[in-house]
Amino acid sequence: MKKNVFATLATILLIVPWIAASGLQLFGQKDFNMDEKKLIDTFKRANPLYLGGAELFAKGNLDKAEKKLLECLAVMPEHADAQYVLAQVHLKRKEFPQALAAITLAEKNYAANAKFQNFSHQDYLDRLRQQRAGLEDKRAQVQETLSRMASGNNPEKGRLEQEIQTYVQSIREIDRQLNSPVSTVIEIPADYFYIQGNALFRLGRTVEAAAQYREAIRLDPRHGNSFNNLALALFSMGKYREALDSLAQAEAAGVKVNPDFKKAVEAKVTQQ
Repeated sequence: MKKNVFATLATILLIVPWIAASGLQLFGQKDFNMDEKKLIDTFKRANPLYLGGAELFAKGNLDKAEKKLLECLAVMPEHADAQYVLAQVHLKRKEFPQALAAITLAEKNYAANAKFQNFSHQDYLDRLRQQRAGLEDKRAQVQETLSRMASGNNPEKGRLEQEIQTYVQSIREIDRQLNSPVSTVIEIPADYFYIQGNALFRLGRTVEAAAQYREAIRLDPRHGNSFNNLALALFSMGKYREALDSLAQAEAAGVKVNPDFKKAVEAKVTQQ
């Protein structure tokens, strides 16, 4: 159940950087004061370190990712996304207090960081396009390998077909982000609250975790993983009908729920 409920977090970092979150104009560039220019220069030096750390995290290299993210934060302690990804590193290691501390700092610094979004937005889109191209290449390579296989019951075929589906889903998510309009409101992304909910849940702070999942859903009504994890939190609190409703909403958002968990929730609802 844990594998389904606490799904791999690496995909998140491809789709939720604060650099694309608002449509406000970066303060009139010709009117920068010296402090603002210094801050932007700091951001320019820190952001490549963050991007490198994010890529390493996506590849599952937690130690190198943490090192790169800490280098970013040494240059710019206010870098919200570096703290955001660092929180996920800690979650992967089951370092839940550190994860909670990192995501709390990320939320605190998010609004201050959002001023850089115009400066970074094009770089972000370019990186997404590069990631998409890389995924397309990998999908094509796997598809070619699959097409060369002889027909018959080959267990390797199933693995390759699943791998192709994973690439297809990632490409669709990137396409969704590329086509998403830029908001004119600076608002902390839903995934920040989702990650905070995960840290709180693992620390046994279930009521607080549920509140974070609800906030993520408020910000993104299609945030299926938050519906899913909210169901688990509600179930653990004995709120079985609400948990079942959350699972139904998760399925409506296209998220696969654990069938055994769903049956357990349904059984509890029937007993009430």
